[in-house]
Amino acid sequence: MRDFLRELKRRRVYGVAVAYIVVAWVLLQVAATVLPIYDTPGWVLKAFTTLLFLGFPAAVILAWAYDLTSKGVVRTGPVEGLKSDLSSPDSQALTGPQTATDDSIELPNGPSIAVLPFQNLSGDPEQDLFAQALGGDIISGLTQSSHLFVLAAGATAGLEEPGQDIVATGKTLGVSFLLQGSVRKAGETLRISAQLLDASNGVQLWSQNYDRQLSAESLFAVQDDIREQIVATLSDLHGVIYSAQSEKNVHRPTGSLNAYECLSVALAYDKYLSEENHLRARESLERAIEIDPEFDEAWSHLSWIYTDEWVWEFNPLPDSMTRALDAARHAIQLAPKNYHSHWLLSRVYYFMQDRERFLASSKKALELNSSDGTTLGLIGLYTAFSGEWDRGAEMINKAKLLNPNYPDYYHVGLGTAEFAMENFSAALQELQKASNVEWHLLQVFLTATLARLGREEEAAQHLNMLRQLLGDLTIERSRDFISKTFPFVPDYVESVVDGLRKAGLE
Repeated sequence: MRDFLRELKRRRVYGVAVAYIVVAWVLLQVAATVLPIYDTPGWVLKAFTTLLFLGFPAAVILAWAYDLTSKGVVRTGPVEGLKSDLSSPDSQALTGPQTATDDSIELPNGPSIAVLPFQNLSGDPEQDLFAQALGGDIISGLTQSSHLFVLAAGATAGLEEPGQDIVATGKTLGVSFLLQGSVRKAGETLRISAQLLDASNGVQLWSQNYDRQLSAESLFAVQDDIREQIVATLSDLHGVIYSAQSEKNVHRPTGSLNAYECLSVALAYDKYLSEENHLRARESLERAIEIDPEFDEAWSHLSWIYTDEWVWEFNPLPDSMTRALDAARHAIQLAPKNYHSHWLLSRVYYFMQDRERFLASSKKALELNSSDGTTLGLIGLYTAFSGEWDRGAEMINKAKLLNPNYPDYYHVGLGTAEFAMENFSAALQELQKASNVEWHLLQVFLTATLARLGREEEAAQHLNMLRQLLGDLTIERSRDFISKTFPFVPDYVESVVDGLRKAGLE
């Protein structure tokens, strides 16, 4: 009986029944008032009332059998049969589960997640609505992720009971991750707790408490703030979900991976910028589009890898920037609303020194999703590099707040901004927070900053490391290298080169 009642809730039969009764009552009141004005025979009202009574069971039966989704009216099936198509933008979040039929498309290879109803643990019934609204907002935010498959709230209705079997629930829903949460209120303090679980084994991958002061005036601001942080922490490319997938696949042979797994391998390169990781990323992405030529995310990230052939001189091949531009444009043709593709296209334009198109494409990416930590942070990085130091630093700092799992090269961006303002001590503090010692740009700025601070011996050590990374290093070669990254601020380039000269570069 309990399972039957839960199924009634999931299929929204209760909501349809209540809505039907309310609408029918209103129609009867209107008919009883209006029909006598026109001297309508009494049997008309009786017949109308009878039709409304007969329509009630029909509405309930239809509510059980069908659901209204973004693709129209579809037949509702058991949750176990849930299937969808990841490649369609409209299928990122379904408003009701679909039946597994012979012509259904299998679940996507990429990550999938269900947000279980947030529990109200405060004992205050008024927080029920807040918990429900927050869960719905998180689902809406997660659906903006370019390739994260998200179940709608209706699919998890009735699954909020504490102590449930996570593995069984994940198997029932057919997803790889489950997000649980709770709401507690004590006085004016609100605590939101959230945790991400691996549905295959029940292991907790991430958890966080968010404490906020709550008032009637701050309710929506608090709700938006927590939603943004949870969504960014989980779903952006440096978030918990993609990091977990990357770590799982990074050491597996490329030939054994599916298209999405190949993408997850390539994402590891962003944390460890090196020639070896770059080659692995390029091979993985080219394998991904060989498996699935319409995988837009693989195309857009391939543009990033091709660009780095030219910028960082990793594994260079002919016509790097031409291939990068073609790959990014092709990604947008496949999925015009993928914000990752627009920002990666903006990066290509940046290094092609097309400032106008860089700004236009980055603006488009933020219009599509301004709450994605990676998109915001990296656009902020290149905005700073273009000479808009304050604006770029502001975007980077907001991205850090959205997702605490941000890549530490954000600190290099902040360090370059401090260097531009000749705050060399602050610049050094930021640069020393970055751990990727094999990244050429980090060594350039550590060398120049230490030299500007008069710490010649330490500067000379980093200059030697820079020589090991770039080989035959001269003033002219360093100027050309730095100009690639800062094409719009030639005076700034000379300031950095002067720091290298002070460190002993001839």
